[in-house]
Amino acid sequence: MMISKHPGDGRLDQTVEQLVARAKLHDAEAFSELIHRYEGIAMSIAYARTRNAADAGDIVQDAFLKAWQRLDTLDDPSRFGHWLGRMVRNLAIDLRRRRRPLPLDTSIDPPGVGGVDTILETAEHKHQIDHAVASLDELSRSCVVLRYYENLSSKEIGELLDLSPAAVDMRLSRARGHLKDRLWSVMKNTEA
Repeated sequence: MMISKHPGDGRLDQTVEQLVARAKLHDAEAFSELIHRYEGIAMSIAYARTRNAADAGDIVQDAFLKAWQRLDTLDDPSRFGHWLGRMVRNLAIDLRRRRRPLPLDTSIDPPGVGGVDTILETAEHKHQIDHAVASLDELSRSCVVLRYYENLSSKEIGELLDLSPAAVDMRLSRARGHLKDRLWSVMKNTEA
C-alpha cells in the first residue's frame, strides 16, 4: 500500500511494508512513522471499546510498546494495522476484565465561536450523540467511530476488526438506524 507525501516535508513516504521492515531492524524513525500513521485509528478503536479518553490513551501507548517489542512476530508486514488493532482490542478487553464497567466520558471539546446559548446547545447535542453512540454494541461502535471519525473505508475497517466489508456495511446501516431512532426520540422529548 503506497501512502502519499507528508504535507510540507517534501519526502516520499514509504509503504507500510517498507517501514515495518526497517522497524524490524530496530529503526526507531521507521517505527515512529508507523505510530504517526496508526495512532488515530488505534485511539478510535480503544475509545470505542472503553468510552474513556484517558484509558484509551493508555491502551494505545501499551499497544505500540508491545508492537515494538513483538515486531519480529509479525509475519505479513502489510497486516500491521490489523495486527495492531487486534492488540488494542485485546488490551481494552483486559482492562475491562480488571475493572467494573466504565462510565461514559462526557468531556466536551471546546465549541466553536458562539454565544452562551450556542455553547450550551452544542454541548447538549454532543452529550446526546455520545450517549447514543455508547448505546451501540462494541463492534458496531467501533465501526461507527472508524468510519465517521477516522474516515476509513469499509474494507479498511474490516481489516482492522476481522470483518468482511459487507459485514461492516451491515453494522453501519443498523447502527445508523439505531442512532437515528435514539436521537429522534431524544429530540422529540426535548421539543415537547
